[in-house]
Amino acid sequence: MAEAETEHELHAAHQDLVRALADQHAHVVALKPGESVSEEAFGTLMKRAETLLAFEQQLPARLVEPRRLRSQKVIYWSWRVQSSVAAALIVASHLLGHTGWWLVLVLPHLLATFAGWSLEATLEEHLPRRTASIGLHLLGALLVLVVLGVVSPWFIAAVLVGWAAVGVAVLDERGAVK
Repeated sequence: MAEAETEHELHAAHQDLVRALADQHAHVVALKPGESVSEEAFGTLMKRAETLLAFEQQLPARLVEPRRLRSQKVIYWSWRVQSSVAAALIVASHLLGHTGWWLVLVLPHLLATFAGWSLEATLEEHLPRRTASIGLHLLGALLVLVVLGVVSPWFIAAVLVGWAAVGVAVLDERGAVK
């Protein structure tokens, strides 16, 4: 799985393997009654069958790989951009003369986004993590609006609920952040 393959390429490779197995099977079956199958012909048949089975076992992961790679890019950049937004918000709130109490809200956001830098788009969990990473931008926008006083401070509750939702979405099935 070094490079992502398209569904068409994977389908064509699968068809080639099926065709090769069918051709070898036809060769073995075409032998006349009483004529024994050579070990080489039978070995080739078995090898092609094993190759096909191995390919089919890897197929689901190989089909998901292009989407997983896209998710990895979204996850990678989302958390880094939000760390930058939080750092800029700290500087902006200080320059605008806002009270230091906003740091109680912004610093955990900054630290949590730093923690998110290590997130990986795993095969099973890349979609929920990508969704959480996109939701993180909405959360960051809301945080900016609250801290800069554009919306009511009561929206802090929405920020906290948003962080809970993002936190749950990035957990793996064991409840640990990878």
